[in-house]
Amino acid sequence: TVMDPWTGRVLALVGGFSYDQSQFNRATQALRQPGSSFKPFVYAAALDNGYTPSSVVMDAPITIDQGPGQEAWSPSNYDGKSTGPRTLRYGIEHSKNLMTVRLAKDVGMPLIAEYSRRFGIYDDLLPVLSMSLGAGETTVLRLTTAYSMLANGGKRIRPTLIDRIQDRTGQSIYKHDDRQCVGCSADKWANQAEPKLVDNREQVLDPLTAFQITSMLEGVVQRGTATVIKEVGKPLAGKTGTTNDAKDVWFVGFSPDLAV
Repeated sequence: TVMDPWTGRVLALVGGFSYDQSQFNRATQALRQPGSSFKPFVYAAALDNGYTPSSVVMDAPITIDQGPGQEAWSPSNYDGKSTGPRTLRYGIEHSKNLMTVRLAKDVGMPLIAEYSRRFGIYDDLLPVLSMSLGAGETTVLRLTTAYSMLANGGKRIRPTLIDRIQDRTGQSIYKHDDRQCVGCSADKWANQAEPKLVDNREQVLDPLTAFQITSMLEGVVQRGTATVIKEVGKPLAGKTGTTNDAKDVWFVGFSPDLAV
């Protein structure tokens, strides 16, 4: 999925190899686990609630009691190692699972579930700690839309493939951009002021938090798990995501005017 992060307009969508062989659209219909590409939203919740990119969290083994009759859960990092106290910025750049679980435990999974709903990633996330590592299921289109909201400063957008529908007389019966342009049509100029477009979209994330997360995701490309993408040669931010046994392997990223 390729999208304009400011409007939600989908510019390209690949849902499969051959429509003759399969009519199932993997970009919009396939529910997959995002894995670590869900982490930016855990970190965004933390930044909104007292943490900063330079806050230090332990990257060390952790064991979670799952309740009576359940085995204890001991998550591990991708490389199986731990590196001690590290900053949040380091944790997201190098995709440290142990740090993310500690962070989610402190912030609280109900709050992270609310953030995931606000960004449209999950409708109703089960508030258990493994979900902070992307164990829930969502679609490529939903996750790209969520990253677009990080890119555009936290404004809610709806993904669309249709800009406008008009009837046979040219009247618009549907517009994706529902902003009203008051005073845009005038017979002539009579010293009136320029019309102002009112942007009434919901602010789903503090713009300062969106800026900080974008800066941290730039670090993923500069120093972290996605350095191969530096070759593109323009400012890029994003996050890799790998689930167990690499069943799903993601990279979701954005430049100032494109989310992919």
